[in-house]
Amino acid sequence: MSAPKPLEEQLLAPALRVLEQAASTPDARFEILEAAASRVGGFTLASYRKRFDASAVLGEPRALEAGAKLLDALESGPVPLPLALCALARPQISRSEQRTSGAYYTDFRLAQYVVASVAPRLVPGARVIDPAAGTGILLVAATLAACGADRLRRASWLAESVTAWDLSRDALRGARLALASLTDDLAAVESMVSRWRCHDSLLVDNAPWGEFDVVLGNPPWEKIKLTRHEFVKANGGARHYGDDYAKLDGDVFASQRADVARYGNALAVRYPLLGRGEPDLYKAFLEVFLKLARQQGCISVLVPAGLIRSQGTEDLRRFLIDNAGELSFTILENRARFFAIDTRFKFLGLALSKATAESRRPDLRVVHAKGTADGITEVGRARIGRKAIERLRPDLTVPEVRSESEWRLFRTMSEHALGASSKGVEWEPHIVREVDMTRDKKHFGRAAGVGQLPVIEGRMVHQHRFGAKAYRSGTGRRAKWDTVPLGTKELARGGPDLRPQSWFPADRLSPSVRERAAQMRAGFCDITGQTNERSMLAAMIPPGVICGNKVPTVTFPDDSTESRLFLWLAVVNSFPFDWALRRIVTTTVNYFLLNSVPFPNLQPDSLPGRRLAEAARELHRCSAGGANAAPSRVAELRAGIDVAVHAAYGLGFGELELMFRDFPLLDRGQPPLEGEERSTITRDFVLVKAAARFKQRADVYEERLRAAREAVPYVASEFSQAEIQDEAEASDV
Repeated sequence: MSAPKPLEEQLLAPALRVLEQAASTPDARFEILEAAASRVGGFTLASYRKRFDASAVLGEPRALEAGAKLLDALESGPVPLPLALCALARPQISRSEQRTSGAYYTDFRLAQYVVASVAPRLVPGARVIDPAAGTGILLVAATLAACGADRLRRASWLAESVTAWDLSRDALRGARLALASLTDDLAAVESMVSRWRCHDSLLVDNAPWGEFDVVLGNPPWEKIKLTRHEFVKANGGARHYGDDYAKLDGDVFASQRADVARYGNALAVRYPLLGRGEPDLYKAFLEVFLKLARQQGCISVLVPAGLIRSQGTEDLRRFLIDNAGELSFTILENRARFFAIDTRFKFLGLALSKATAESRRPDLRVVHAKGTADGITEVGRARIGRKAIERLRPDLTVPEVRSESEWRLFRTMSEHALGASSKGVEWEPHIVREVDMTRDKKHFGRAAGVGQLPVIEGRMVHQHRFGAKAYRSGTGRRAKWDTVPLGTKELARGGPDLRPQSWFPADRLSPSVRERAAQMRAGFCDITGQTNERSMLAAMIPPGVICGNKVPTVTFPDDSTESRLFLWLAVVNSFPFDWALRRIVTTTVNYFLLNSVPFPNLQPDSLPGRRLAEAARELHRCSAGGANAAPSRVAELRAGIDVAVHAAYGLGFGELELMFRDFPLLDRGQPPLEGEERSTITRDFVLVKAAARFKQRADVYEERLRAAREAVPYVASEFSQAEIQDEAEASDV
């Protein structure tokens, strides 16, 4: 996963260079920033130092000279000056310390967006708090929104309205200088700081609960646990996931892990909405935010997207939906480089009002937004009724629909899905992680031998394709793999064409897993993403192999026939199911999530069910060379499945057109039509088939198909070149 340099850091690079050249210690860095703040605010650095007992490592002339250079470097940049001072004042911590603490500081664009949602509440006399303030960027943005350029209003606002709490004394020092830059009235700043607290906001007892009109925050986003990987990294070790562990100090590790566990237990007692599983800091902070806000007060914060989709946040979701007045979820991705984490990471802007018993509870708002060079732009919006979400999503997970039409589509799919009463025990899947590639690591080997089973990894499973990749060399994320052409023989039996990275001794398996490895079952790659080419990748797994923990396997123990398994495989690899999955998935397909995706009301003994299962059987045979493996035949089978599943969801032609907008990475390896940038052969092919089923005209799509003579539908981009050649050779024969 990529961890890019944040855009804000790039924009502030000239100012950062000034600080690096002029300051050799953290205190010197703060003094230069305080000197810059004094010039902007209009007060003297000497008076600031005296009033707040600030350090004076640098002489005043030297600090002011460096502060002037810093302001010159910031003057022409796009980051508003007071927000830039917040960013530059952040304590310098390592990537490992940042991950351990969950302290991902707020980008200036996000700060302004978070504050915009509560701007009407930022009136004179309103009380505002950030209990995880960091260097105060949200409070600075709130002050600018409340007061604009009016310096008298700013002084009054700071003196009366602004409160910051944080665990770091250095962070609060940065917040103080940034807010001081907004006024020349140091008495107002002193009055403001008198309310501040340097403490762990999660363990405070004598707090002013229920006294704030506006609560802002970007709390830590880290689970309260200590892993061996993070311990090694925090102690200076260089390690990649998948590498062997170097020697570590087991006693120190055990002691630190025990301390972390005690802290987590203490929070679990205080915060009942932490829910099941490992406690997460942001969930505890949400309870703090709710306690701090007065009745009808409002909260605007940044939190991970797991709030609307994880099993462990159900209690918290239920509380918010039952108790909030206005309630809005803004879905954002890190593609605009807000944080130094994976660009695919999703998070939320959560805005709500704290309702009274008489408060109106309007529909939920689901907003999609993206970052630009200087702000946040909304790109989609939908309203979801609270009664509808309770009826269609018993776990209250919120689908990421981007428009009213997408919400109607998802709602129709849910209404035509198998309900709890119609599923029956036959439809209850048994999902198992057969071996764990971390816990069972000592048993994994690199060579085949008597009693050794090949280990199937996630990259080896694709849609209707087992053994899609073959191991070449390397380990962990640096391993190299080859693509395997469609129709390679012997894969259906785990034969010689299967080249795994690892082998596992059968006698080390539990009896139940050994029995499972001897039968046919379905498996799926549980590592995914909403913006991948396809999100669900599932195939039949033959006997005689064992699946690693990234390939959970599926059986239906209350139905001994394979028909139900093949029907399940047909549905989950279809575009409609994939589209619904993308509304609720993050980066992992777990049992909880998979079981919550609407599944169409199909049975294996019905005519549609039998046809779908047989099509999936033939695709399985194509994958292993036991049938006509030409890509053109595969496309016919798969389009037939997609259209039949779409109809089973109660959807029509227009909804299928809408769905295909969600798959922009299809056909990247196919030749586009003349004058176009990319091929749409799969979409066009399926819509022509669907038009016949739904009795719609599809002249445009038919013409596009005729023009796309060399393109082949349903070929995943990573396999495209090999399979285009295979199709050409099949045509020559």
